[in-house]
Amino acid sequence: MKLLKIPVLVALLLAAFVVAKAQNADEIMDKHLKAIGTQEAWNNIKSVRMEGTMSVQGMEIGVTQTILLGKAMRRDISVMGMSGYSIVTKTEGWNYMPFQGQTKPEPMKADMLKMEQQELELKSKEMYDYKSRGTKAELLGKDTTNKIACYKIRFTEKDGSESVSYFDISTYYIVRMETKIKQDDQEQEMTVNYNNYKKLDGGIVMPMSVSMSMGDITFKSIEINKTIDESIFKPADPKATTESATKKG
Repeated sequence: MKLLKIPVLVALLLAAFVVAKAQNADEIMDKHLKAIGTQEAWNNIKSVRMEGTMSVQGMEIGVTQTILLGKAMRRDISVMGMSGYSIVTKTEGWNYMPFQGQTKPEPMKADMLKMEQQELELKSKEMYDYKSRGTKAELLGKDTTNKIACYKIRFTEKDGSESVSYFDISTYYIVRMETKIKQDDQEQEMTVNYNNYKKLDGGIVMPMSVSMSMGDITFKSIEINKTIDESIFKPADPKATTESATKKG
């Protein structure tokens, strides 16, 4: 009987090893990256244009986000008959929100600029290059979010900042991200939920719906590698634009 216990013990040890190996953070990330497209497909992305609506307290807000990867981003917002925008480059950022009382483009605060500049690198948002940029990934176990069974992974950046992402066990898509941001010298927790993933031109996969505390965004279209007029990334004085249009009229 004692001899029979040895292979049983070996089998149990091997099973434990397989389970532990399957729950390695890097392996989960490898499956996630394969699920959202090949490295070649992501490397081929030069521009992205996303158009949709944001629902805030029953009000529909038009949102268009245009990204020239690694260079600049512009987010146009239409609400209450007025149009505003945010522009971010590698070095600067501006906000022009007339519905918030702004009469001209104003420089973006440093903390907000740093956060918005993350939009310039889609691969970084999807954790595609987490290893090359020195980010550490730690598996925290399994959890359930929005009734979806997930792997829970904590990412620690070089500067010590942390975020936690939840990966759907069946698809390996990111369905939720929790992070902390600084705004007006105060640290705030931010949670973003992602769903309705869709395969786009070029072979990459992105979520068509994003939910945050401030509202839900639904994209009706995401265009890859469309020609972008780079002049849109320069803040225009709305007063000068209006005067010019009046003279032409």
